[in-house]
Amino acid sequence: MTVRDCYIILGVSPNTTMEEVRRRYRALARQYHPDHHPDDPEAVAQFRQLAEAYETIQQCLSRARAASQNLHRPKFSGTAEFYEDFFGISGGRSPWWQSTGADFRYDLQISFAAALRGTQTVIRVERTFNCQPCRGTGLAPKAGYATCPQCQGRGRRYGGPGLLRFGLVCHRCRGRGQIIAQACDHCHGQGSTIGKREYRLRIPPGIVDGTRLRLDGAGGEGFRNGPPGNLEVVIHVASDDFFTRIGNDIHCRVKVSSAEAARGGCLLVPTLDGYRTVQLPQGTQTGWVCRFPGAGAAAGPGLPAGDQVMEIVVTTANDFYPIQRELLEEVYRLGSQTQAGVSHE
Repeated sequence: MTVRDCYIILGVSPNTTMEEVRRRYRALARQYHPDHHPDDPEAVAQFRQLAEAYETIQQCLSRARAASQNLHRPKFSGTAEFYEDFFGISGGRSPWWQSTGADFRYDLQISFAAALRGTQTVIRVERTFNCQPCRGTGLAPKAGYATCPQCQGRGRRYGGPGLLRFGLVCHRCRGRGQIIAQACDHCHGQGSTIGKREYRLRIPPGIVDGTRLRLDGAGGEGFRNGPPGNLEVVIHVASDDFFTRIGNDIHCRVKVSSAEAARGGCLLVPTLDGYRTVQLPQGTQTGWVCRFPGAGAAAGPGLPAGDQVMEIVVTTANDFYPIQRELLEEVYRLGSQTQAGVSHE
């Protein structure tokens, strides 16, 4: 597989940047990943071809950077890699070279309170592992590779004569020039299996919806002892029926009856850490606001946390939240007992 073929496989121009090549590779790798096509050997082969194309472009650009740093010692290298890269002539390099493992994504939903206060959890991630019996080669024990019968080991199918002709990548061997003579019974020639692994994840306090946590090396295993891929955990914060987050502050609306608002008194308000007492002034109107400093979301190391902002809504008793109705009934009961115990002269 030449560098020219690699750019064609990834569908990008040879003049594009490495960052764009990387984005294109990741998008295609997700599309053809074995997890999404468990019974499709063609998709698995396409996935490996994409990984090899990406790795080849990386190696080629690395050699180009190294050469640019040694311009004071110009020389011509007539290696097999040179002919393969520029003329499409295979120099005998093994097609089963080392490649990086695939990156994976895991979507994790957490509660509103866990996002604000932080938590720890264990996630079980489905990922690929190199097949242990064949060590990721896809070969049966004591078996080897055979020359591809369609391209005769060239990796491409040429359409005409001439030394410098360029042919299409062979679909049988995916440009490798070799095929598996006898497949591994455990992985059926794919070289990898699908399993699950547990990871203990720490969610920092104050995390926001959509945050991406990256676990280096927790992706798919690399081929031929290549480096593993990474795992990206996307956080989804569940909404809350009572609280709404705005920045690092959390807002809530507390309903009180018109009678309670008129006479004022003690009010119990739910917070993420329990209940707090608020003294309502007599004649409280809708829109009266009270702040609980530090009762909101954490803002980061060394920074003050947000506040809880409570707004009073004067309404009828039938329009209360259930939790408020219970608290209000308890306050009335305690108030009645206190008044009954006071003697009047």
